Amino acid sequence: MTAAPERAAHAVLLAALGTVSDPDRIAEQLRTALDPVRTEDRHDATVAVLRAARPATAEWLRAHGLPGADATASVADVDRKLARYGLDGTGLGWFCAVLSGRVVQIGRLQYELGDRTASGDPAWGVHVPETGPLDPAACDRSFAAAPDLLRALSPAHSASWWRCRSWLLDPGLPEVLGAGSNTVRFARRFHLDPPGPDDATEGDASVVKFVLRPGAGPGAGRLVDAVRERLASGGHWTARTGTAPVAVG
Repeated sequence: MTAAPERAAHAVLLAALGTVSDPDRIAEQLRTALDPVRTEDRHDATVAVLRAARPATAEWLRAHGLPGADATASVADVDRKLARYGLDGTGLGWFCAVLSGRVVQIGRLQYELGDRTASGDPAWGVHVPETGPLDPAACDRSFAAAPDLLRALSPAHSASWWRCRSWLLDPGLPEVLGAGSNTVRFARRFHLDPPGPDDATEGDASVVKFVLRPGAGPGAGRLVDAVRERLASGGHWTARTGTAPVAVG
């Protein structure tokens, strides 16, 4: 960090480490710190601040009990998202969640501290990083290891529920992929909440972003073809919310 605004923005991220603060609020503070930067330079300055914060985040996670490989994988999501979706395509709030230690990777899955179920009970959010097949055994290992590590990272945000909000929980996926697919087996871990008014809007946007991103050509897989066919016919994909109890012991 050389310029004063970038140093101030970096300090915002350092101050947020381990606080489980609202990532959108952190993002707003970061934008405010970078306001003095020329508009045409602000994007690059923001990316530089995000990348510069990775070592401190990884070190904080290791110091609070996360294994080194998981700490490294957690902050690797910054570069992965920047490469695939860019700063605006990902959203600054997500980067702030990762770099503040609110979202961490443990084995195959990512977990978010400070989430809640629809009834208001504390929950750990579950996210699926784009790092390869959604192998059931790898997911089992992740879910088994996560509770102790998440409690060590933030005892105040201990939870008894997993909560996942994703297009991967669309009830129509078994028909497309088959009941034995890794994605469907992952979705079956969760009990679906009742449908909500924003499910279709969010689901359509998610499949376009994550499934139909540039590079997925015709015939690239059953899911890609099914997504295109349903959208072309005027149908929708839904993002659904599911919960599951955290295993005891």
